[in-house]
Amino acid sequence: MVLTDGFVTLRPPEDSDVEWVVRSCRDPENQRWLPLLPHPYERADAEWWIGRCKRAWADSSAAPFVVLDSATGDRLGTIEIRTGTSADVGYWLAPEGRGRGAMTRALRLLLRYSFEERGVAQVELFTLLDNVRSQGVAERAGFRLDGTAEGKIESRDGTRHDALRFVLRVPTKSGGW
Repeated sequence: MVLTDGFVTLRPPEDSDVEWVVRSCRDPENQRWLPLLPHPYERADAEWWIGRCKRAWADSSAAPFVVLDSATGDRLGTIEIRTGTSADVGYWLAPEGRGRGAMTRALRLLLRYSFEERGVAQVELFTLLDNVRSQGVAERAGFRLDGTAEGKIESRDGTRHDALRFVLRVPTKSGGW
């Protein structure tokens, strides 16, 4: 499954992504905003993650993608929608992917796919309270702040953090994309 809007391309993670995932997940910003990331992040962690992504595609529990620059093929980040009784989305950018508008575009592309192809009617997105960059991506993609979720985000040490909850419902014909 490959999705593109001509600016970003989304494709499932591959074994060849391992070293890039390791470098990106060691980035201090990703470590800060993704408190469940192992520290230090090792090759075995990236291999486990890619294996989990393959299993998620196989059992349709999630649609994880690597975000690429369509013009160069450079890896910029990852994005994933997890489905079930409700759907939620998560994403991160490698340092080289930041500040380009790529994640907003990737999120819009993933949402269109999720609404049109996977039958998702509503998506939730959670961010740490002070992660304003991620909140901006959510808002630019059409999500609306729906309140605070106490203890929603877990850290690798087991502590829990409050999060902002954003929601997006399937667009109406008049709302469109």
